[in-house]
Amino acid sequence: YESFETARIALFQFIEGWYNRKRIHGSIGYLTPDEYEKMCRIAA
Repeated sequence: YESFETARIALFQFIEGWYNRKRIHGSIGYLTPDEYEKMCRIAA
């Protein structure tokens, strides 16, 4: 990458494009990542 900023943007785009926030995960009680995050915020 030509600069740190270019690398940061590319990494962000890769993660956001690949990561599925609606897919359930067995390791977090078969919740979606969004549901788990909301549950943690309420409990905090």
